[in-house]
Amino acid sequence: MKLLAAFGIFLFGLQVLASNAEFFSSTSGLEQLLRTEVMLMIELQKYVNEIRQHADILQGEIDAIKSEHLSAANSVEGYLNNPVNAFRLIKRLHSDWETFESTVEREPSRTNFLGAMASHRENLSFPTQEDFVGTALAMTRLQQTYQLDVGELASGILNGIKYGAAMSWQDCFVLGQHLFSMRDFNNTVPWLQQSMQLLVKQSYSKESEALDFMETVMGYHESMGDYDNALHLINHVLAVQPEERLHLLETRAHLEQLISDGVKRGLMHEVARSPDDYHISREYRLYQQVCREELRPAPAALRELRCRLFAGNGRKSTYAPYKLEELHLDPYIIQVHDVISARDTAELQHLARPELQRSQVYSRTGHEHISANFRTSQGTTFEYTDHPIMQKMSHHVAEISGLDMRSAEPLQIANYGIGGHYEPHMDSFPDSYDYSLNMYKTNRLATGIYYLSNVEAGGGTAFPFLPLLVTPERGSLLFWYNLHPSGDADYRTKHAACPVLQGSKWIANVWIRLSNQDHVRPCELQRDHEISLPYKDYK
Repeated sequence: MKLLAAFGIFLFGLQVLASNAEFFSSTSGLEQLLRTEVMLMIELQKYVNEIRQHADILQGEIDAIKSEHLSAANSVEGYLNNPVNAFRLIKRLHSDWETFESTVEREPSRTNFLGAMASHRENLSFPTQEDFVGTALAMTRLQQTYQLDVGELASGILNGIKYGAAMSWQDCFVLGQHLFSMRDFNNTVPWLQQSMQLLVKQSYSKESEALDFMETVMGYHESMGDYDNALHLINHVLAVQPEERLHLLETRAHLEQLISDGVKRGLMHEVARSPDDYHISREYRLYQQVCREELRPAPAALRELRCRLFAGNGRKSTYAPYKLEELHLDPYIIQVHDVISARDTAELQHLARPELQRSQVYSRTGHEHISANFRTSQGTTFEYTDHPIMQKMSHHVAEISGLDMRSAEPLQIANYGIGGHYEPHMDSFPDSYDYSLNMYKTNRLATGIYYLSNVEAGGGTAFPFLPLLVTPERGSLLFWYNLHPSGDADYRTKHAACPVLQGSKWIANVWIRLSNQDHVRPCELQRDHEISLPYKDYK
């Protein structure tokens, strides 16, 4: 049945399922998918109880899924925050359940089951092709950013810590197949290789159908120019069935000759990245190194930093002194601890959940908002007057910074999804930005990020040029200025949200515009932006 499921996945893996939701860009909606799978499991159990043919095989599949749900029952949030678990959940609902249906279609008593399934597809939440592709990209993003071993990642091990169930050989194959369809051949190879390593360990791996499947995967490797893995699979198949697989002898000899001659051809070698591809730039490599904590501020710079109690910026405060930690002096970046309570952060998440939509970015013209692959999260906005907690958040930023919050944009609350990230970007707008259709008319002077959750692994805020990594701490506020006192952009403040490796990341963004700040932070008469200009077009 497991092999049959794989062939079903092979056929149905690229089909699109009807759904109006988007699940990969936020962990908030994944609970709907878990509930969907509970309903589907109940329907399949009814069918198994009525028809004992297939019962043992199908029950095995159900038991495997039940095991997943028992793991999830201990902590649904913890289970869904694991990228491997989330990928397996989406993969099962996107592909496996259609395979189960196809095996039932041949049964005379299938009517009740298929009718119930059709009804559920109308009324329950299902992931789309975009969700499935999004999770595949997230897995490779985590692998590349944190330099994770594919074998460990497939085993549910993230940065040396075992978080959840291992991926099956079918899971690894489907992931590799989708990466192949997206022409990401360098990442296809290790996942197909891992899939075959896991298949060889199965009790049915020497059956003809399994060997046929290995031949199919061998074809993938050969077409990509990965001759070593293709030859390894051929040798394995011939070792098991030497007489039945004589047609592979010629292919083996051909591959051996290609390897001996050092031939480099195939899809991996033909599809090269453009020199302008941002993901091979020095800046992007810096960002990844900071996320991995391979780059840190110099020890001498750290010795100049202070932690202190701060009573506020020249105003009579109604709050206890703030626990202010300096993270960087020029540009000035601080993290203020315990600004809002855990109860308040939970309430903010509760208020935001029903309103979450895919996060967007400003278009190049600044006249519209668009979704982008370099930012995977869901968010929503609130006016500060919408809730007392939000009013307190505004007051805190005003007291800590001294800035006039009348020119602040609405509060944005965001939840990052599976491997959720936001690649390096500036919060301030470029010189070419058109403010004519923008209600705020001026640039973003400062940014504040309230962390509304802790994150178990990954998910830090990275400043590649400093180089600085800020760990999310629930209830704290991260604050910095995006502009020099002259009003010019400080390119050193380009920052990013590192991919979430384990956990759920919730933040609230505060953006304060330049207007009305002249009495609080007057512009300097002389421009002082030269120090950051080398980072403007850093490649």
